[in-house]
Amino acid sequence: MLTFRHLTPDDLPELHRLEAETYEPALHESDAAFLRLIALYPEGAFGFFDGPALCAYAFAVPLPAGSVLDLKAPLAALPPDADMFYIHDVAVAAEYRGRGLALDLVTRLLDLARDRGFRTSELVSVQGSAPFWGLFGFVRVSDFEYVPGTPATKMVRST
Repeated sequence: MLTFRHLTPDDLPELHRLEAETYEPALHESDAAFLRLIALYPEGAFGFFDGPALCAYAFAVPLPAGSVLDLKAPLAALPPDADMFYIHDVAVAAEYRGRGLALDLVTRLLDLARDRGFRTSELVSVQGSAPFWGLFGFVRVSDFEYVPGTPATKMVRST
């Protein structure tokens, strides 16, 4: 049976295990960046566990509109002028796909954004995931390289 809970620093090894399974190496986060997101905005860091194994996770944080989190660079603080809900990461282990976990995680993130009064959510779509995000009302703003050689699409959703 799967359990849902917020992420803690103790989950770092499981985060990296699942990240390695789901993202190309250029998109991997640093320990410090993951830990800082958990510390700064714990309500936006959660996942599903199958026993001790992390099988899906999500990260989001308030930022100023138009911002993009730099990979591997820990966020110093929550910006006082944050007016947008930034979805930084959603990942689901291959063996757990097709069970609605991504839908559940994204719905929880969008509910959190609405409950905190954010009227706009933004994200960077990678690895061809833009059609998935389109199912939730996200639309393309621009295409760019998130990291060298890695195409990405900046997307936005208004509530």
